Amino acid sequence: MTSEMSDQEKSTEWSNTILKNDKWCILDTETTGLSNNAEVIQIGLLTSSQEYQTLVKPTIAISEAASEIHGIYDRDVVQALPFEQIFLDVWKFLSDKDVIIYNSEFDLKVIRNSLKARGIQIAFPNSDRRNCRIFTNGGSIHCAMHYYSQYVGEWNEYHGNYKWQKLPGGDHSALGDCKATLEVIKQMSDAPF
Repeated sequence: MTSEMSDQEKSTEWSNTILKNDKWCILDTETTGLSNNAEVIQIGLLTSSQEYQTLVKPTIAISEAASEIHGIYDRDVVQALPFEQIFLDVWKFLSDKDVIIYNSEFDLKVIRNSLKARGIQIAFPNSDRRNCRIFTNGGSIHCAMHYYSQYVGEWNEYHGNYKWQKLPGGDHSALGDCKATLEVIKQMSDAPF
């Protein structure tokens, strides 16, 4: 007789696998806002041994509401490089790592928007074999918010799924939110740190 794992146990298993493999990179962005055409204005990357953060010059203005949250204003990104120039550095940093994003659908959308605004199209296809999206480096894309939501286990009857959980401990900088995502992964794991 086999016992099926609970969703919380699946989140713990995922966290353990990510941390043991040490082939991960956490990515986070700060954006011009929450609109459908929002663009990246800051990107952060975190691995077990490296961190990277830079400002990015968007093609549209940063909304006042967004600036009030992350503290980045139009004047702060005037001298920053546009995203298509930053993207090559991001790709090199990621190498062949699996990408972990808290609320991956949003960040992937703003990455696509930022490149599209400069005339570059990019897709993040789904992999049936890996049961996730694939990044341009060939690595899998994992949504940490999905796993954390099922770990917390707060059911949303209306949507028929787990309620999305706000990232605990983030400071609304891209790198700070990467570090907060790592803490969430560690919290879900049953491995000692």
